[in-house]
Amino acid sequence: MTDLVSHARDTRVVVVGGGMAGIVAALECARLGLRVTLFEAEEHLGGSLDRVTLGDLDVDAAADGYPSSAKTIARLVDEVGLAGDAVTARNDALWLAAGPHGAAPAPAETVFGIPANPWAHDVRRHIETRGAWRAYLDRLRPPLTVGRRRSLGELVASRMGERVRDRLVAPYALSVHGVAPEFIDVDVAAPGLNPALTRTGSLSGAVAQTLRASSSERLAPRGGLFRLVDALAARLEDFDVEIRTGTPVAALRRDGAAWLVETPAGDDPAAPSVTADLLVLAVDEDAARRLLSPHVELPPSAEPRPEPLDVVMLRVGGVSLPDRGSLVIGGGARPASVRPVSQTWEWLEAALPDDEHILRVTLPWTDASDATVVAAAREAASDLLGVGIEAAAVRSAARVTYSRAAPGSLLGHADAVAAIRERARAVPGLAVVGGWLSGNSLDRVAADAVAEADAARHAVLWRGVDPA
Repeated sequence: MTDLVSHARDTRVVVVGGGMAGIVAALECARLGLRVTLFEAEEHLGGSLDRVTLGDLDVDAAADGYPSSAKTIARLVDEVGLAGDAVTARNDALWLAAGPHGAAPAPAETVFGIPANPWAHDVRRHIETRGAWRAYLDRLRPPLTVGRRRSLGELVASRMGERVRDRLVAPYALSVHGVAPEFIDVDVAAPGLNPALTRTGSLSGAVAQTLRASSSERLAPRGGLFRLVDALAARLEDFDVEIRTGTPVAALRRDGAAWLVETPAGDDPAAPSVTADLLVLAVDEDAARRLLSPHVELPPSAEPRPEPLDVVMLRVGGVSLPDRGSLVIGGGARPASVRPVSQTWEWLEAALPDDEHILRVTLPWTDASDATVVAAAREAASDLLGVGIEAAAVRSAARVTYSRAAPGSLLGHADAVAAIRERARAVPGLAVVGGWLSGNSLDRVAADAVAEADAARHAVLWRGVDPA
């Protein structure tokens, strides 16, 4: 055991990427006394847990909460002492605006947007009587016509019709996951739905049978989810992790069994590279493939990949916002969405003057100027919220562009990730983590980073050490 402790202290780890995956992987390695250096290309840690400044307030620019079922995130929140500051989002309801009558609350009894009762008022509000009749016909189909389908979109369209697919299922899939429902694996997105369909003979009956009571509460530390990033960064410093922000990694080389991590020329002439016994890549897919291309060819990912996203934060004044829950999603193949975040988080509303609000608007990425994208976001928010927001009402704004990770429910995702991981694990001293492998859930990203970092550090620590 003494040899193992000594070996741990001599083991050098480099983590490339300071998003949630990189932070968690660095923390897992540092806990056992490994010497960890963390590189982040941006000037601060956090990745997609970014923040922007609107006037005198710092606010979350992407994810602003986590579900109460997120065990790994909850554990991290507790570890850094923020559990006592956790508050619950209020009026945390989804609204849809894909139908002809504008925005309305999403139906209550659904699985991934598929209704248990097509005649329910909150369903007919979106799909109208014609859509309800078409969806009801599914119950009249002979049981022998029931077949197993992997594609969520194909299943819904064939069983309940295009209106259910286009107005209830597609908006959520496109806005939240970045892919059309045709590319969502039913057995991953809604486990148990296909077997229930076989038992009941109808999709609505299957939904009714698989509905289960669950908490949909979202939580966040008072002041913003970015506080978790700051607290985790402080935790890394407690473990003597060297954090180098504003330092992109230019290339990776091998020196025997070790890695040489190179930063751009001139960044630190006295130390142009850092040596690592264990390299953890926690960057996006394109960066990971580029850095690893001289050393290993990774198998392809599942397709399609979600397109990038523009997030525009608006601080507006002199506008009276309606009560439309915490997220309103539009229609079409590239839907916009808006979150009235200051109505969602009581602490944020209290920090603003009475006539001000903060909105988060998401739009498909375009190669346009910030001013153009901010104007498009203002128009989208006006449309989805049903209230005119003039240019003069915008008191401050910020735009952030993100590359989105594919959801874990993408068809073929699990098989593709297994092949990628198998190839990467064959390279000594290498671990690859991040949302493009774990799926786009924040809790999955963190849990996957814990598991991969634990396996990688175990392999490095026990290599050459006599277990006896």
